Amino acid sequence: MVAGSSEHEAARQQMVPMTTLSTAYAALRAKLAVEIAQAPWPSPEAGFLDYLQITTSIAGAPHRPAVTHRLAETPVLASAGYQYCNPSSSRLAEYDEQWAKQFRRLSLRQPFPIDRESFFYRPLDLLGISIGARHCPAVTTDDRQWLLAVLQQGATKLAKHSRAYYLGTVAAWHLGITWPVHEPTPIDDLPLATLCLLSWLTEQQALAPGIGLRIPGSDLAALILQRAFTTQENIDDLADAGLILYATQSIVDRTISSRVEERWHAPRNQQEAQELVRRICDRFPVVANSLTQRHDHRETIAMTDEYDVQDLLGALLKLHFADVRPEEWTPSYAGTASRMDFLLKPEQIVVEAKMTRQSLGQKDLANQLAVDILRYQSHQDCKMLICFVYDPSGKCITPTALENDLSKNHADLRVIVVVRPKFH
Repeated sequence: MVAGSSEHEAARQQMVPMTTLSTAYAALRAKLAVEIAQAPWPSPEAGFLDYLQITTSIAGAPHRPAVTHRLAETPVLASAGYQYCNPSSSRLAEYDEQWAKQFRRLSLRQPFPIDRESFFYRPLDLLGISIGARHCPAVTTDDRQWLLAVLQQGATKLAKHSRAYYLGTVAAWHLGITWPVHEPTPIDDLPLATLCLLSWLTEQQALAPGIGLRIPGSDLAALILQRAFTTQENIDDLADAGLILYATQSIVDRTISSRVEERWHAPRNQQEAQELVRRICDRFPVVANSLTQRHDHRETIAMTDEYDVQDLLGALLKLHFADVRPEEWTPSYAGTASRMDFLLKPEQIVVEAKMTRQSLGQKDLANQLAVDILRYQSHQDCKMLICFVYDPSGKCITPTALENDLSKNHADLRVIVVVRPKFH
């Protein structure tokens, strides 16, 4: 054993383990996920979490056993009410009758007591009972009348812009009653959980317009992320935990997806860029011909000379490449300078456009391209030269030969020649 190695090993074992690296947001998500998974059943919180999954893109709600005991207790009745929206939940007709029976018994109670100790002032209870009243097949229209009256009166009994009010709007909506959302909504002053509740509401396409909820999505998303990443808030309700978990993840996923979609067609490397430019050249004649057939014989761009080809090719390149630089100038060669058509700087590709004409056939075109290749070899940003030759009248007698003769490595410069259309 090397001298001192045992001391080194002992010192290494005494080192304090490194703390797991995580952001505040990652820690928040992990904590919320653990707490949500422990939601007891039956409870209005667990029922609401199932409903949240049903109304969002989260995976399907879990299968819950039917609540057969303690339905006389309002929180349990509300828990079972949420399950009427759960596709994985199955019940017997006798169960529906039992739920409806307890619902009728609830109607005998005072909904607005002075001490506020009733289901109406417990928003998760109110929502679960309203969902059950709407969907339970054993509940009749007459049964629902008392709850409709409660909801019609209730809009004035809760503080505006509160969690209870916003959840009440959902309960009322299930029974065809509108609780208007009073504007402007003071989102800067609301806690994180309420902001996430609003985010969920704005995504309910059947609900948000009906209650007049109009909050700029970008403003709401930015504030939610800012709070989630930079502040600490105590969360003592599992339903709030579920809303925060869903809203933050949904916003992050949308942000990432929109960024990916923005660059979806952008090539990842030079090889993909080369193939993309070649496809553009291949389809160029089709695009050019389609422009000549506009509605009502309107004016259009016709490919009459090389400048027309450059204009259209440049537009097509900009559809797929973010950094297209026209009119770059190559270094001087043999005492003259030459304008390159388009530089794709990140990809280090130059795309040059030429068009045959009466005085420019295949032989003269080959000579021009040979000189251009020598010029481009000295340009620091050019590692590949793609020469597009637009030959609408078939001036190139052997276009494939022209492509094969020049499409190769010229020193450190890769050259690709594409002639379109081909008539020979």
